[in-house]
Amino acid sequence: MNPIPLADEPRLAALVSNPIAMSCRWEERAACAHLSSGIDAYFPDDGELPPADAMALCRSCPVAAECLATALVHESQDSYRFGWWGGVGPDERQQIAKRLGIQTLPAELDIREPADLARYLRSHEHTITSIAALLGCTERTVYRYLADPAA
Repeated sequence: MNPIPLADEPRLAALVSNPIAMSCRWEERAACAHLSSGIDAYFPDDGELPPADAMALCRSCPVAAECLATALVHESQDSYRFGWWGGVGPDERQQIAKRLGIQTLPAELDIREPADLARYLRSHEHTITSIAALLGCTERTVYRYLADPAA
C-alpha cells in the first residue's frame, strides 16, 4: 500500500506528457533537497523500505508529484524501476504507469536541453512566442535553438 496519498492522477499524467514541466528544476524545491544524509535513504536494498523520517518528508513535499512523474518518464524509457520517488515504491509505480497508460516523450529527447525542447515543441506546432514563454527565454534565443542542428 502507498505510504503517502497518491497525487491527482490527471495531474500526474499531464506532468509526464509535458516536457516543459519535466524540465523545471523541481529538485531544488523538494523536501529532501538539503538532507545532510543525502538521498541514499530513498534507495534502500531490495525488499526494504526507506526510513520513516524520509517518508515523512515525502508526505509534506510540495513537489512529490513532479518527483513521481520524473521516475515514471525515465522508467518507461529504460524499463528499470528502483528507489522511492514521490513517496512511491517501484511496484506501485509500475501499477500507476499501467493504469494511466502513460505516453512519454521519445527517448532521444533530452528534456534538460532547452534546444531539444524548442525543436520538439516547434514540431508539435507551438509558436515561437509560446516556446519562448514556456522556456523562459527570448524569441531570439528560440530562433537560435531552432537554427542549431540536432546533435
